[in-house]
Amino acid sequence: MVDPFLTRPKMTRVYSGRVSPDSLAINAYIKRCDHILVSHTHFDHFMDAPEITTRTSAIIHGSVNSCELARKLGVSESQTHRINAGNEFSIGDIRIKVIAAAHPWITGYTRGRLKKALKMPPRLRDYRMDFCLSFLITFQGKRILVWSSKRVDDAEPADVIICRAVSGRRWYAEMMESVQLRLVIPDHWDDMFPPLSEPPMPFFSPLCLALPPIKRIDLREFEGKIRKAKPGCKVLVPERFKEYLF
Repeated sequence: MVDPFLTRPKMTRVYSGRVSPDSLAINAYIKRCDHILVSHTHFDHFMDAPEITTRTSAIIHGSVNSCELARKLGVSESQTHRINAGNEFSIGDIRIKVIAAAHPWITGYTRGRLKKALKMPPRLRDYRMDFCLSFLITFQGKRILVWSSKRVDDAEPADVIICRAVSGRRWYAEMMESVQLRLVIPDHWDDMFPPLSEPPMPFFSPLCLALPPIKRIDLREFEGKIRKAKPGCKVLVPERFKEYLF
């Protein structure tokens, strides 16, 4: 799994209050997991990983903060694997290359090492990012690029890319040129606060100068940008918990 997140905290908890993982959702949807790749330690990418790990005996592969916070949350040291940009390692027949990523700035979420004294369960702001990572996953000759960066730098050729749905047409054109892919899957586009029992709803786009200044992500607009950047490239917006064969 990559950045598993099933817990849907209330939006009012983003800057205050403490939140525990939704163990009922995790039990309902995660029956097996052997390994978890963590791009960074923000709550919506990491907070469920320790809970999944303790229930499935999975191994967490992540930054210093990810491994340290996992241990504070009860994960044994043997179930954490510290990784950095430039690392390459194998999980059975799957090859993983770790690539440096640039994360957008978020108001109120301080970067750097974890606080020395953390009361459990942590506040959402306690899930502090030290650095961000992307992953190139190779299996049976197919290359999947999980791109967690706002930059196009260091993007490598791949058959499939999983990337942000809020960039401009030029960003996608540069990405298509660098990666030379055949399939694009948007990620982080859905509203992370309504419960999983409700249909997915697009999250809000970054602020813009046009009217209205705040609007929800338009996946049709995203698909249009991809098709203009690379005619013939396919776009897949997957359904939750549905299995797809590449």
